[in-house]
Amino acid sequence: MSGKTHVIRTIDDGEGFAPSLILFPSTTPTLVADVMAMATLKARYAAPMFCFGLHASTTPAESMARAPQVNGMFVGEPEDGALELAALADTNELGNVASLTYRRGGEIIPHRAHGTFNGFLEAPVPAWDLLDVSQYTLPLEGRPYVIVETSRGCPYTCDFCVAPIHQGHKFRERSASSIVDEMAHIVRTHGVRFFYLWGDTVTLNVKSFSAICEEIISRQLNVRWFGNARADNLQDPTFVDRLKRSGCWMLALGIETESDETRKDMMKRLESEKIRIALVNMRASGIKSFGFFILGYPGEDLKALDRTIDYAIRLDPDFANFYPAVPYPGTELYNKAKRDGLLASEDWTKMEYSFYLLKGNGLDEQVVMDAINRAKRRFFLRPRYLVRHAGDVLKLAITKWPVAWHIGSQMLFGRRA
Repeated sequence: MSGKTHVIRTIDDGEGFAPSLILFPSTTPTLVADVMAMATLKARYAAPMFCFGLHASTTPAESMARAPQVNGMFVGEPEDGALELAALADTNELGNVASLTYRRGGEIIPHRAHGTFNGFLEAPVPAWDLLDVSQYTLPLEGRPYVIVETSRGCPYTCDFCVAPIHQGHKFRERSASSIVDEMAHIVRTHGVRFFYLWGDTVTLNVKSFSAICEEIISRQLNVRWFGNARADNLQDPTFVDRLKRSGCWMLALGIETESDETRKDMMKRLESEKIRIALVNMRASGIKSFGFFILGYPGEDLKALDRTIDYAIRLDPDFANFYPAVPYPGTELYNKAKRDGLLASEDWTKMEYSFYLLKGNGLDEQVVMDAINRAKRRFFLRPRYLVRHAGDVLKLAITKWPVAWHIGSQMLFGRRA
């Protein structure tokens, strides 16, 4: 949905549409706008509204205090709780849904449990027929793609990440047969052969993900896929070759910083040598690499930012993006920044990658965002890089011209261009 007018028009197209519940996802920077949009539906249908997602899981009570139109927020995975909610006779029984923080009169009642989707491993194929999947195309390829969720949960404790707060630390992975059955179904019914294999770290369990790859290979699906990985899962060249043979064309890696010590402060258990080996293995197998880097983490100064930019250039992944450290509410990074007086602002609408809300060691929003634009110019405008990736640059311009223009404008003119 692109806006309020589009929402209402879509609803009017449905005959007899009269919802008794309104459920919607939201994020930290979009909560206010999302609630405003959903409140128009609440007023139209006199139906209670409930929020779910990463932000609802991290700060449900404070969010409801800021958004009085919301009747409740699911903490954790929402699927089972949503079914319990739908089965209630009325909203007087909201206390029966353990994962729900809810409103009772003028009081906000906290949740009693963290929601878990117990049926995840046997979840049915999403109803992709309800969407025109041809409208969702990949940059560089210009071809439709579909998301297939392979796993949930992350055992790691990176202090800037909200994902484990929402899905928990227990890693749960669907079976090879169920994942590949879903991919085969989508190929057969929609003709789509590009996939985003979705999970916080899809390659976490090398043994079980190898089985997924072998299943794809043995069925000769002729698909291409990309996903998120960790460098320390890519140390075995045989495993990386298997990923490539199953159709993997790109993996995204959270590299974060040049400094092993800063990664330790982030509680990111990852050494520089393992990052180097992972990129060597990916290049040898022909898998493109996309490196993510964080600038402005507490304790860094301007020289540290420049060292990370130099490091990114030396590593030379196929693609890179540079982000400001964002202290999302509920994370240990937020708690650390709050405790040490490093928060320059707690404006939720700015808790995203277009702003820098920390301070200290000579860093502020102007310094860090300028460093990010400098990093992009230095990384992407290298003559060697442009020659090697001339084909990718041309493909991006052809398949996603607005994206290419936005990236180019940011690099040349700054983030608000």
